[in-house]
Amino acid sequence: MFGSFCPYSHSIKGENEKGRYQIENTNLEFKIAYSYKDLPETQSKPASLFIDSTYQNLLEEHPSIGMEFIYLPIYENGMYIGTVMAQTTLVKGDESFRIDPKVSGIKGKSQKWLLKNIKLRSFVVGNLLLTGNYGLQFPSKSARESFVIVDIVTKFALPIIEKEKGYKFSIQFYKDFNEEDTAQSSSLLQSGFHCFKGEASMVLEVLPEWKKFEDYLGAMSSKYRVRAKRAFKKGKNLVRKDLSYDQIYFYRKRIHELYRKVCDAADMNLVHLSQIYFPELKKRLKDDFKMIAYFIDGEMVAYFTIINDQQETHAHFLGMENAFNNKHQLYLNILYDIIRVGIESGSKFVDFARTAPEIKSSVGAEPNEMYIFVKHRNTFLNKFVNSVFTYLEPKRDIVYRSPFKSKGTSQTEKVVSSEVKSTPQSAN
Repeated sequence: MFGSFCPYSHSIKGENEKGRYQIENTNLEFKIAYSYKDLPETQSKPASLFIDSTYQNLLEEHPSIGMEFIYLPIYENGMYIGTVMAQTTLVKGDESFRIDPKVSGIKGKSQKWLLKNIKLRSFVVGNLLLTGNYGLQFPSKSARESFVIVDIVTKFALPIIEKEKGYKFSIQFYKDFNEEDTAQSSSLLQSGFHCFKGEASMVLEVLPEWKKFEDYLGAMSSKYRVRAKRAFKKGKNLVRKDLSYDQIYFYRKRIHELYRKVCDAADMNLVHLSQIYFPELKKRLKDDFKMIAYFIDGEMVAYFTIINDQQETHAHFLGMENAFNNKHQLYLNILYDIIRVGIESGSKFVDFARTAPEIKSSVGAEPNEMYIFVKHRNTFLNKFVNSVFTYLEPKRDIVYRSPFKSKGTSQTEKVVSSEVKSTPQSAN
């Protein structure tokens, strides 16, 4: 369909009168765009809010610090078939990764040295602000075909982009593919990509019989229902406010401060939001975006944000003053409130994204495994990608639990290592 592809057997013609590059011995053409507004008007309506013009234009106009955007519209036999949606950012190891404080001695010192010397311009297929595959948008193609397309096209597109931008990409990073799609990724593995099993996204299925939040509580075993009521009791002094655009804008500095407290404590953080990001989300997405803030004695101590998309409630960024967490069960109350919003909005799923898998499983979320593909463009250095990821990744055991009566806690508790694993066997 795309010709017999070998990385070294193809060449590329210069731009034609339509601004497209033809890859010889294939039926593929591509363009390079640096704004969503420059994508073909013939594209079909996006299946998700997260790849629609409203959200993409917001990202471009108020980007994460240092982030730029790249789009590769693809044509097959002259017809538009989809787009590779990518972001680029400069990854600085000592700013983007946090060393586990429990690691000391020679290993701790060597990790600090390694991170201090990591400075990589990354080409990221997907969205660093979200969990999920928002990078390969080919509605009529299978995962196998989509992987072949991105592999062929980026080989020729990246040198052109580098020449136009005046910098070199060190790393190609394709993020957040599910296990079923990853099993069709043999073309990427053959091209030198490393496949890693990353931290799972935690997702709660909202059952049809849960018409209100009390129905969800009623589905719990007595142990977890007592736990929930205890959290509500500890959080009785929390004043919740569903913030309007004007309120979000008014509190923007405090909101950003609380956001930084959370992201600075994360093991890995490649995104640095601007203060205006949240007000603009509310302005543009309106009721599809919510920010619920928590106040104690008039002071904002936490908030969470959610985005509703296609009958799914997606937990977005949150901010929290950790000093209030234990006394008021702040984080647990946030999780229950996100579920309440999801049920009341008629969602079928609540996606809590990554991080804190144990406590999220205790409110009913289950792991949705995610895989990433990484390749260093220097062939020699690419041999060490697996070793570096394994060396830097914190290793923890995660206990997944279920709070529901129908499943039974004893049957569903399991211990899983959170270690990032290279899994080439998953893509045979």
